[in-house]
Amino acid sequence: MSVRSILMSSFVALLLFVAPAAAEKPNPAFAGRIMLSNKRFPTQASSLAAFNAKIKQQSKTSFFEDKDKKWKIYFAGFLRTPLNDVEYVVKLYELTGRGQQLLATIEQFTDSRGQASLISNLQLDRKTIGANKELMMTIENRGKVLASSRFKILGEREKFTGKVDFSEEEAN
Repeated sequence: MSVRSILMSSFVALLLFVAPAAAEKPNPAFAGRIMLSNKRFPTQASSLAAFNAKIKQQSKTSFFEDKDKKWKIYFAGFLRTPLNDVEYVVKLYELTGRGQQLLATIEQFTDSRGQASLISNLQLDRKTIGANKELMMTIENRGKVLASSRFKILGEREKFTGKVDFSEEEAN
């Protein structure tokens, strides 16, 4: 057997082993969606089906504030198209009420270009975001929305006593 024949047969064998793995990206199952959780998402599993099952099982749409009046939300964004940059922007919009209002913009960075999925987390503060709201999160790059999701942040309502204290200046 010649060296060329050996190289061609090993190349064909390599293609047979690599092609199915390349076709089994987790991206098609969740393309364009952001999955949210209060725990870290897995980064690997025994198979694509097991990975997708873990992501679906762990995913949530409602989050309750902790004792510090904050929400820590882990997200896995499965992009419609691979990220052609190392920077992406996470935007949060309030959907409660009429229309949508931009609440926060968070710039984040990745290790390399071409990523089809992103796993990270963010912490929301009650003073900045509020409570008992329906929000929409988007992952954007250069103005193009690559993935989005809706969720609710829930917490105790603000308690008002009805008592008002005026200073001497305000009373006069």
